[in-house]
Amino acid sequence: MAEDWRVSVTVEGGGSGPLLRSLHEREVRNELRDELGGRVAVSSDGPRIFLYANTRRAAEAAEQQLREAIAERGLTGEPQLDRWHPIAERWEPAEVPLPGDEAEREVEERLREEADAETPVAEWEVRVELPSHADAVALAGELEEEGLSIVRRWRYLLVGTTTEEEANALAERLRAEGPAGAKVQVEPGLGIVWELMPRNPFAVFGGLGS
Repeated sequence: MAEDWRVSVTVEGGGSGPLLRSLHEREVRNELRDELGGRVAVSSDGPRIFLYANTRRAAEAAEQQLREAIAERGLTGEPQLDRWHPIAERWEPAEVPLPGDEAEREVEERLREEADAETPVAEWEVRVELPSHADAVALAGELEEEGLSIVRRWRYLLVGTTTEEEANALAERLRAEGPAGAKVQVEPGLGIVWELMPRNPFAVFGGLGS
């Protein structure tokens, strides 16, 4: 069972655009990129920015990058780390424990990290923003059954493809057949991103703001 971790911050005294652009343009060091463990989904709601990761280690690495970006831009804001509690169905501070056996959870986390490490690097990706967490889980399951490479972060999906043509075709299908309210866009995948913007794992949803 995948976990969902979230880092959020409210940018004081202005919009989120400059901070989003800073994350979009960052060149992440190799060792920190390994800690991030794959793609980090980024979204915003006015002055508030959200980063989504699949492990605590990845979320804390993303939080470090966020703090550096805030300082570089001369902005003010205190990031907060939360974890989704599936039974309570709400975000809780990271220190609130989940029910269940901790040893089993550690095994699950290790397996997820190994799976992320083995995920092939896609040249293009389809980014899908779903109306809800449940919609994202359901659509991810359907696409995985088709053999597609999926990264799910909260209610966001990144679907890898080999070519731009494949990405556009998949995007059109998802717009026509996906859940009502889903937002679909095509972007260069990590294979191209690492050439154009080296070592940037942040996938921004909804644009870079103003």
